[in-house]
Amino acid sequence: MRNDLDTDGRGAGAFTRIPIDSYEVDREAVIAMLDRERRSLPSSLIGLSMLALGVAVLPNPAAMALLLALRLASFLLTRNATARLDVRVRARHPIKTMQRIVFGAMALTGVTLALMLWPQPAGASIAAVALIRVVVVVTITLIAVTLAALPAARDGMLVSFWATASALILFHPANSDPAMIGVVTLAVVGIRLYSSSAGQHLRSSALMLVENRRLSEDLAAALSSAEFLSWRDPLTGLFNRRKLFEETHTEGGAHSRHLLTIDLDRFKAINDTFGHAVGDEVLIAAADTIRDWAATLEGKGEHLAFRLGGEEFLVIARGVTDTAIAEGADDLRMMIAKLEDRFSERPGIRISASIGLSPWLFGESIDDALMRADLACYEAKRTGRNRVRRAA
Repeated sequence: MRNDLDTDGRGAGAFTRIPIDSYEVDREAVIAMLDRERRSLPSSLIGLSMLALGVAVLPNPAAMALLLALRLASFLLTRNATARLDVRVRARHPIKTMQRIVFGAMALTGVTLALMLWPQPAGASIAAVALIRVVVVVTITLIAVTLAALPAARDGMLVSFWATASALILFHPANSDPAMIGVVTLAVVGIRLYSSSAGQHLRSSALMLVENRRLSEDLAAALSSAEFLSWRDPLTGLFNRRKLFEETHTEGGAHSRHLLTIDLDRFKAINDTFGHAVGDEVLIAAADTIRDWAATLEGKGEHLAFRLGGEEFLVIARGVTDTAIAEGADDLRMMIAKLEDRFSERPGIRISASIGLSPWLFGESIDDALMRADLACYEAKRTGRNRVRRAA
């Protein structure tokens, strides 16, 4: 059965601001990168189409068509790898294996893009060769910028592109200008620097997103804490009078209801003899006892416990029979009396409670029912304390 005391009231409602986790920042950066990569599909298809157009007008398109097919295969592999990475990142699953797969796909992308720069014979269309080279440079730049949040994969692509392009310049018989390696190197370095700048911007945006989310969570926690404190007694964590009247304002239902007014006996003497600090400890111990008792009380409804002020407590018990609540009230009285054992290092301390028990009739105001319970509690004190009295 649920009751209002499942949470340790004295600690509930507090919150601690957790430092920004770099994993969360990296995760958001990767998610943003993958979103951008997914949106880049139309431009990627346009690039492939332009490569195909350039290959089609070359004097020997068959050989270049094979290289274009390799480029298409690497494109499809990369799209598949990033799609799988996207699923795992969003689900917060381990991604190291997928990162390796993406790294391999990107390295292959660098090779296939460099192979598209295969030197052409002298009679080749200058426009077709220029088109292919421009598309390759633009493509590798866009990919490097898009995947800036995965620096290892990006760098793997750039290195494989540089190595393959340099090998073509050095070893292909149709090439006559090894100095072009310097041009390729400068281009790769420039793309790398530009991509790094884009990656820093992406991570800054991700950091801002995570910080804003954390601030929202902190604000929600603060509001929750404020609401908690407005309903709770700060010393014991039990509900306070405000919660009592807010709760009972909409009171209804088909279950029987009982009020138990619990007043600690001779509590002023405890404060005067042992000090208010010990008195607070006794109040907390009594509240904990009431909390534990309410948690084990049988019934068909929700039981609520309150500290009304000073040493006075109240329990609203729902769905409990008259016999069961009477027996339960006496059990609670004995549990409170046993608290003396917990304060055995304070010789002479006496802890007990007088309890007034009253039914809360349907259609009756909480004030009337509480008055009867208070009178019963007063009668328990008048007749000797440490006992339970039922309202007449």
